[in-house]
Amino acid sequence: MPQRLFIAEKPALGRAIATALATLSGARPSAGRGFIEVGGDCVTWTIGHAYDTAEPGDYSSTWDKWSLDVLPMLPERWKLVPNAEIADQIAVLKDRIRRYDHFVNVGDAEREGQLIVDEILIENGVDPFSPKVSRVWVSSFVEKDVAAAVAGAFPNSQKKSLYEAAVARQRADWLLGMNMSRVFGLMVQQSGARGFRVSVGRVQTPTLKLVVDRDWQIENFKAVDHFAPSITFVHENGTFKAAWQFPADTKGLDPEGRLLDKAVAQALVQKIAGKTGTVESYSETPKSTSPPLPFALSTLQKACSQKFGLTAQQTLDVAQELYEKHKAITYPRSDSQHLPNSVHTDEADGILRNLAGVRELADAAGRANPKLKSPAFDDKKVTDHHGIIPTSEASASKLAAMGEIERKVFLLIARTFVAQFHPDFRYVSSAATVLCEGERFKATGTRVVDQGWKTVFGAEEADEEEEAEGTLPSMKMKDPVDAKAGSIDPKRTKPPAHFDDGTLVEAMAKIHLYVQDQEVRKRLRENDGIGTEATRASMIEKLIRAKYLERRTKGKRKILVSTDAGRQLVDLLPSDLVAPDTTAMWESFLERVKGGEFTLAQFMDRQTQFVRKRVQTAIAAGAIQVKGFSVEPLEGHGTECPHCRAGHLVTQLWPFDDEYKGRRFLRCDNWVKDRADNCRYKTPPEGYKEREKLEGEGNPCPACGKGVLKGGVVRKEGPNRGRPFLMCSEVDREKPDSCQHFEWKDETPCPSCGKGVLKRGVVRKEGPNKGRPFAMCSAVDRTNPDGCQHFSWLDEKAAKGPKIKGEGELCTVCGKGTMMRRTGRTSGKPFLSCSNWKQGASDSCDNRVFPDDGGRRPAGGASAAPAARPRGGRPSPGGGKRSFAKAR
Repeated sequence: MPQRLFIAEKPALGRAIATALATLSGARPSAGRGFIEVGGDCVTWTIGHAYDTAEPGDYSSTWDKWSLDVLPMLPERWKLVPNAEIADQIAVLKDRIRRYDHFVNVGDAEREGQLIVDEILIENGVDPFSPKVSRVWVSSFVEKDVAAAVAGAFPNSQKKSLYEAAVARQRADWLLGMNMSRVFGLMVQQSGARGFRVSVGRVQTPTLKLVVDRDWQIENFKAVDHFAPSITFVHENGTFKAAWQFPADTKGLDPEGRLLDKAVAQALVQKIAGKTGTVESYSETPKSTSPPLPFALSTLQKACSQKFGLTAQQTLDVAQELYEKHKAITYPRSDSQHLPNSVHTDEADGILRNLAGVRELADAAGRANPKLKSPAFDDKKVTDHHGIIPTSEASASKLAAMGEIERKVFLLIARTFVAQFHPDFRYVSSAATVLCEGERFKATGTRVVDQGWKTVFGAEEADEEEEAEGTLPSMKMKDPVDAKAGSIDPKRTKPPAHFDDGTLVEAMAKIHLYVQDQEVRKRLRENDGIGTEATRASMIEKLIRAKYLERRTKGKRKILVSTDAGRQLVDLLPSDLVAPDTTAMWESFLERVKGGEFTLAQFMDRQTQFVRKRVQTAIAAGAIQVKGFSVEPLEGHGTECPHCRAGHLVTQLWPFDDEYKGRRFLRCDNWVKDRADNCRYKTPPEGYKEREKLEGEGNPCPACGKGVLKGGVVRKEGPNRGRPFLMCSEVDREKPDSCQHFEWKDETPCPSCGKGVLKRGVVRKEGPNKGRPFAMCSAVDRTNPDGCQHFSWLDEKAAKGPKIKGEGELCTVCGKGTMMRRTGRTSGKPFLSCSNWKQGASDSCDNRVFPDDGGRRPAGGASAAPAARPRGGRPSPGGGKRSFAKAR
């Protein structure tokens, strides 16, 4: 036998294959980095997709830009790019493939698993359908099952149509998603809308539509009060309740056949009370119900949502752990609920014996009859996988190693399997018709003969409807019955229930029930759902991440509700993109590709024609308005940008926090985040008034000599809001080596020295004054005690109360300085001091006035000196160095 390279879809599967090879060959496994050698064979693996579909920009630089001019994007030769997240393992794959001539595809046993390994071989120059490539189909991680799968390897070419179906799905998703998201996103932008995300997907959009439609039904639902009069009749063998059968001409019936008139119901009860009727008909029919079928993933997700409150993704994750880690269940991503006959003949007895050792299953498994064969065993209804059941290794010890939720899900799967080996649930269904005073009444009942498989589930499987019906006494025709009592039985119609994860997955799997076109509905089989068992859960999570859906708690349920963005997306898209009909038909075509009835080329030709036509129609329809996002276009909207000549002008709302915020303006759409050649052209907002030109504006920059001085006004909130400034045109905040010249144009002369100008700043250092604005003379020099020491708080009045008597007046002691407000650092109380104070200077004035304790205080007073005369000769803003706010 030639040496073979086994390529598994994931590490866990790779290790299981290596163990099986060791069992079959007797060779000892030898692990390397990213691979395991067993004798002459080698096992390696990927971690999901090793290669991803290329982005538009990988095909052409012109496709990198969102533009109607390049649509539709239709690749002539499809490209894949390596998954950067697993670059090291891709290197291992390349090296291993180079060393071998025979290969084995060990992808998961389904469409996507086939694609994942086949595309690795193709990208590394190997024809996956040549005679030197085999396929191993693993449906159970149990060692003997994996070994049997390895021993039963078959030519990979037998799964070529499955690969082509996967490629068709992959390319169809790219064509539809990329082209439709761009064309409708751009048409929304043409209305001036910004911030509204348009994401279109072949499966995600119809899934969203299901939820939106259900939400609208609930919100627009109008409850109808109606009545269902019933009479309690007494027969010699017992009492029973029978409902009035409305004659077609009954007054007060609505078009749905519901009785709305309460008076009619009351009159009927009064008419029958105390009267005697006769049994017009009576019948008993033996009936039986087979055990519920084993789970497919979608039915398991629905059950776990209802019973345990799990999301679809959580159920899938738990099932995957039970499959891979615990090896307690078979392949979990199955779309089948049936089992092959081989499970009945070869495996059932052993599985039941093991389950009998599990405390929770001991009684039911012990009473199970392996010879019974339920309708679940049907080879004709099993495709790639059978229903999810326990493996031959499922046992009490396995259960002990499981977490709480894993144990609950496993027991649910196990009980359903055990039920297949119990008798049918058998009962007698009885029905009677009573004629009384010319009116007919009908009663039904159920009498249980044998609980059968229902004993496996205990009370949780109790049929509430059957229990509510009760049993009817045995009767025969023409028996007399007396009307004992009557009731009008008021009722109220209820709206449909919100989707939850389980019911939405079920709707996706049974999409034919939601298709309006009867012809299309007839053509769809029951298993022609949208998405796959493996992808439906992730699709729900994707819609939640896109903020099109929300998961909310309602009572004990976690429901799925559409958001405003989700509803608006559904509203703006054409019906053939959101209705499930189109997607369901594409899914049926994919099934035909898988079955070899349709070629990949035929499928892609149809898909290309659809995309091309839809792009053309969308562009012809023009801009799309989105409520709350779109704006009425300005004159010039859609015209060529006069600056770059590459983009077009679009109407937007002024985003800046100033007096023009929210007004319309035009800007170039030739802008992509992080791109170097972005066009930043924009027009002034509506109602913009030209400000007066500042002195020096337009002059060469005195700092660098390259740029010119540009004027502006601070728009940002803060102490400098509204202040005019000049700034060099070469200033670039992201480039520290560029010119940084900036100057204020409203600076006033210092009131103390008359030489410097007042510079504004904000205290940055931690302390009681952090954040306070101040003004300080530009001539302040801490090293020169004779220099100007002017400093003042700009928020003193607002922060510290009313003006102090004498504040701002000429000093009465020196006649030179101004009496300025200060705050005691210790006491926190305000006082006045002369601005003509200079530390160490001979003509320094120490005049201070404390209004709270009698006025003037001699120099050297204790209470204020630390705050009023800090080191450096001026009040300290927060006890630290000054910081000037340069707002742009």
